[in-house]
Amino acid sequence: MGSPSAPPPPDPYKTAGAQTGSNIQTGIANSVMGNPNVVGPQGSTTYAESGEVHNITGPDGQSYKVPRYTQTNTLSQGEQGIYDLNTQARTNIGQIGVDQSARIGELLGKPVDYSDLKLDPNSFSADRQRVEQAMYQRMQPQLDRSREAEENRLVNQGFQRGTEGFTSAMGDLGRQENDMRLAITAAGLDEQQGMYGMARDAAGYEMARRSGERNAPINEITALMSGSQVNQPNVPGYNPAQIAGTDVQGAVYGSAALANQQYQQQMAQQNAMMGGVSGMASAGLFGGMKYGFNPMQWGGMA
Repeated sequence: MGSPSAPPPPDPYKTAGAQTGSNIQTGIANSVMGNPNVVGPQGSTTYAESGEVHNITGPDGQSYKVPRYTQTNTLSQGEQGIYDLNTQARTNIGQIGVDQSARIGELLGKPVDYSDLKLDPNSFSADRQRVEQAMYQRMQPQLDRSREAEENRLVNQGFQRGTEGFTSAMGDLGRQENDMRLAITAAGLDEQQGMYGMARDAAGYEMARRSGERNAPINEITALMSGSQVNQPNVPGYNPAQIAGTDVQGAVYGSAALANQQYQQQMAQQNAMMGGVSGMASAGLFGGMKYGFNPMQWGGMA
């Protein structure tokens, strides 16, 4: 009975090549199934082979052809019209922005002049003096009448000029007149501060106006340029393969392992059978001798 033959080992390159081919076919199937054509009221998205094929070389040297797909987005008639109008509007705005941008250098080359808007609070001192002088002129006749009336009253009461009583009474009147002069000075200061505040507000308004006139064209150009930016297409994303490839390599080596296991079992069975036959032969040969084994019977040994 002949011995069983050992199974030949799988060729790893052929196995890897078969695995590569299976994975590529599975990936192509996943790409087709995972990217269906989409049709809606606003348009459609379709996929088709572009005719461009890439050759991929597997581990076994075999070349595999992999197709490339093209995604095409088509707007409906109404949406296409809106898109064309929007594109034309952005084109016009962009062109105006380009034309106006040539003025930026001219605008920036002429800084805004605020030199005539410098303010000095002391510049209103003359106005303050005029206000105070006007108030003094208005109050002086009343002060003169009050002083004359007070002097007459004191003389009529018997106070002689130069006496202590006369001087004390006139001192009280002088302090009242001084208080009135201080009030006029405070009013003049308030007038000066008020005039400075109004001038400061007017200068601030003028500065803002001049800055606005200079910045308005720049802001307009910036707005025009930002309104003409290119919009990236909003299209459905590509869906990659999701189904795992067939484990050809695992199947091949698993089958080889099973064949080798069967071979080992057959060899074990054959060895066991051969061992049994040999034992039986030995028992029959020596068991038939009456006095056991006699070396003299085998080879004439003494």
